[in-house]
Amino acid sequence: MNICKRAIIIALRHPLYLAIYIGFLSAMGVLLMGEVGTAQAPAPSSASSQAAIVLVDRDGSPISRALRAALETTDELVDVDDEPTVLQDVLAKDQTDIVLIIPAGFGEQLIDAAHAGQDLPQLNMAAGSDMQAAALASQRASRWASLVAAQAALEPALDADSIVDAVTQSSSVEPSVQILETTPGNTAASRLAFYLTFSSYTITSSIIVVAGVVLATLNAPDVRRRQLSSPMSTWRLGLGGIAGCGVLALAVCAWVAVVGIVASGAAPLVSQALPQLALALISLATFALVPLSLAYTLAQCGFQEDALNAIANLGGMVMSFLGGAWVPLSLMGPGVQAMARFTPTYWMYNAITEALGAQAITLDVLATVTSSLGIIVLFAAAITSAGLVAARLRVREA
Repeated sequence: MNICKRAIIIALRHPLYLAIYIGFLSAMGVLLMGEVGTAQAPAPSSASSQAAIVLVDRDGSPISRALRAALETTDELVDVDDEPTVLQDVLAKDQTDIVLIIPAGFGEQLIDAAHAGQDLPQLNMAAGSDMQAAALASQRASRWASLVAAQAALEPALDADSIVDAVTQSSSVEPSVQILETTPGNTAASRLAFYLTFSSYTITSSIIVVAGVVLATLNAPDVRRRQLSSPMSTWRLGLGGIAGCGVLALAVCAWVAVVGIVASGAAPLVSQALPQLALALISLATFALVPLSLAYTLAQCGFQEDALNAIANLGGMVMSFLGGAWVPLSLMGPGVQAMARFTPTYWMYNAITEALGAQAITLDVLATVTSSLGIIVLFAAAITSAGLVAARLRVREA
């Protein structure tokens, strides 16, 4: 118990580390969570989704005329003369967002390519200054041409007029859309999940630095000699130091949890979704075993403050990034996604998002979360084993 208290006192003698790694990083997470929670996509309007198009039809086929009719329903068509200087002028003066040119023979070439299974002919185009509007208009025109080609490939016996009629009829069918409203509780849970997963960096760096400094101090030769002269056994001395660092780790997790719940507005989840919230916080505390085991191993290897700071920052950032805590893994390449599975942060992210995203705690949810937590514990056990080996070697050398 005395060693445990001493460990806590040593940690409190480093207020700068506590302020930076716990206070500052927590504040950063709150700011980023606010940006994620309040950012709303602008409501689509006719002004933002509609493009001004100069459509030059050099084909004059049923397909080119139907393409013009289709674009008239979604965009604003600007009529100008088919002259190179005129077309350049309207683009230079921003009188149009894009110039689309249907080349001669486009309709016939489109049907022939669809029948033969070859690459489809392309429309000629030149974009104006509004690249987003031009891209949308180009996408709509290309999509319509692809529908025509698909219809021609499905029914090769149809002529151009019949193909256009079939595409127009199928395009007029309105899809069934169900709008789901986002409740405040779901929004708060999403913000809390973001904050807790982002805080993997806070937990990793703070525990490695603070707990590492504590254990390195307790392992200093002069301190170690005084401890060994006491009647307390060696394993109890080591257990006391680890227990003190464990208390510090739980305190960090409690701080992160309280800040996250308050800042995200997730306090109602305590009464509305207590099992899900409890499972997420258990996942957070379980993840803390990894940096705690890292701190123990690094201290046994003789690393001091400067090295601990470097390892904590670099290692914390790499694990958080690869684990999907900062950037969704869906945006990463397959190589990064495969590598992420070898980081404990990935499994923490899985457990927390699964818990807070569940409408109720079912067996499937429990299986997913517990398997993720089991892998995290295995990470911690493997790292601790390396620390025990280092400690044994250090004792032999002494």
